[in-house]
Amino acid sequence: MARNKRTQSSIKERTANKRKQEDALLASGTFDDVGEIPADMINYVEEPVVTSRKRRAASWDDEEQDYELKPRVLNNPEEDMVEGLPIKINGKIERNLLKRQKKKNGKEAQEEESEEEEEPEEKVEVAKNVQEEEEEEQPDTEEKVLQLQEEIADMVEKIMEDPEENTSALTRLVKMTQSKNPNTCKFSMLALVPVFNSIIPGYRIRPLSDLEKKEKVSKEVARLRQFEQNLVVNYKNYISRLSVLSKTANNENPLKVGLGINAMQAANGIISNASHFNFRSEVFSILIRRICKPNLRVDPIATTIIQTVESLFTGDDEGSISVEIVRIFSKVLKIRNYMIDEATMNILLSLDVLQDYDPNTKEEGTEMKFRVKKKDRVHLSKKERKARKEMKEIDEEMRKAELVVSAEEREKNQAEILKLVLALYLNILKAGHTNLVGAVLEGLSKFGNMANFDLLGDFLEVMKEIIMDTDLTELNSSEVRKVLLCIVSSFSLVSNNRHMKISVDLSTFVNALYAILFNVALDADIELSYKSLRLADPLDQELVKPSVNVSTKAELLLKALDYTFFRTNSGTRERAAAFTKRLYIAMMHTPEKTTVALLKFVDKLMTKYPEIGGLYSTEDRIGNGSYNINTDIISRSNAGAATLWENATLNKHYCPAVTKGINALTHRSKESNK
Repeated sequence: MARNKRTQSSIKERTANKRKQEDALLASGTFDDVGEIPADMINYVEEPVVTSRKRRAASWDDEEQDYELKPRVLNNPEEDMVEGLPIKINGKIERNLLKRQKKKNGKEAQEEESEEEEEPEEKVEVAKNVQEEEEEEQPDTEEKVLQLQEEIADMVEKIMEDPEENTSALTRLVKMTQSKNPNTCKFSMLALVPVFNSIIPGYRIRPLSDLEKKEKVSKEVARLRQFEQNLVVNYKNYISRLSVLSKTANNENPLKVGLGINAMQAANGIISNASHFNFRSEVFSILIRRICKPNLRVDPIATTIIQTVESLFTGDDEGSISVEIVRIFSKVLKIRNYMIDEATMNILLSLDVLQDYDPNTKEEGTEMKFRVKKKDRVHLSKKERKARKEMKEIDEEMRKAELVVSAEEREKNQAEILKLVLALYLNILKAGHTNLVGAVLEGLSKFGNMANFDLLGDFLEVMKEIIMDTDLTELNSSEVRKVLLCIVSSFSLVSNNRHMKISVDLSTFVNALYAILFNVALDADIELSYKSLRLADPLDQELVKPSVNVSTKAELLLKALDYTFFRTNSGTRERAAAFTKRLYIAMMHTPEKTTVALLKFVDKLMTKYPEIGGLYSTEDRIGNGSYNINTDIISRSNAGAATLWENATLNKHYCPAVTKGINALTHRSKESNK
């Protein structure tokens, strides 16, 4: 303890003496008494070394003072903002802050303008694109959508008023279709449909040649040329955009699928007025690709497109539009391996340009020449008569040349269409697509009589295979129609080449017709087509797509019978007797209209083959064996031993027309047997 007390007292003494010395130094104001630097250390001291605590404190004080003298800056984000009208977003009212535009001095404004002029145009465009992308990424509000619609409506109105002066608005509207914003793309794309329908001229615009570009023209012609070139460029960009959007798959994003449907609506709406204009092949390809799918029920616009294509076929008189569509159609079907819906295949039945086409005959038109009476002639001099004669010859040559060119072009288109259609039908039959056989046979029954001899053997061979692969004992309604179409098509092909004196064995088709007579008679829809008003079957869940051809099964049956006995060499006495017996059995079950039509056919058949009158009675007739009703082979039926006992039953038919026909045939048979 004593030791600790000594140390504390000594420390206090030393500190007291040190303070006294410092106070003495401060009182004198100099540091001379502190002590001198040794002589040997003078060379090493070059600069004064400041280690004083007070000087370090003074330097920190100065720095703090400079910092304190700097002005304070408050980070207020709303300082440069202006309060605007509030906006309602998703049912909530939010503030609308806008940037305040600072007023600049004249020198600053001039400097900024000069800097903007010096910047390249590419940077400006990149900045605009970045700004547009930022705006597109933001969600669309109701106010933005209304503003967009008003902007598009203003541009459409300007273009409609004066399209030649507002080509820039048209270009901007076309560029808006390439926007990533779905609303911008949709509204602009649909708005361009009425625009193009109204400003597209009634002729095709061709590109200008080098000489035409160099020649001097008037202001009006130059203005028109400039408008036409801009129109073609914008229309091409628009069609390219529609083509890209139409290829969207059904499993994509719903927004993209919706844009694809809108693109198809635009293409469908524009082709009706632009079928003569540039790039029509691209529009046809867009429409054909859309409907060439196995299942069209999932596509809401497929039915509308099919109706549009059928209207194009119906209204085409020259055949240029039809041949282009059929060419694209055949290429798309080949690429997709003929996996399409039956309704798509039936559009070929609307080819009205082939109705008056006959490849076997070429008739030259005859002209009626009228002579003017001598008293009504105008007196002309010899020179005037010579000039008039020359002008008349020139006019006649020009008129004939125009008519011949149009007729030759139309006939060329018809030949090309028929070639493509028949080749397509043959390829589908060879490929064996059962869902398209009905549609193909419908087309062959309509256009088969125009086929040439080269395709005859191929078609007959394929249709024989179809009949051989079909079980004729158990047939439903659709299979019955398929067999009837196959028979009618085969007879139609042979009857077209009848002038070539060829002999074709059609016994397969005759036996098939004889075999299905009972199935046709028992069909409830024998007189009904898709145009008939009837209730749908509530137990049938499948969508029945009606055929374009309105021929009923009764009409096909009568057509096949007429081909067999009156248009080809397939009819014989034995076959006439066998068909007469089976037709009488069928008439006991057919409706009244079909029964009357069959009675008229039997009357016509009796005129050609009077021997069938012996079937009405057993008098003065000797028959060997008995009639075999169960066989479907005519040669085994022994129709000569048959008796028309159904005549007595049909004589009591409820329809007076049937009773009258039966009595007339009975009376005629008695006269033929005398």
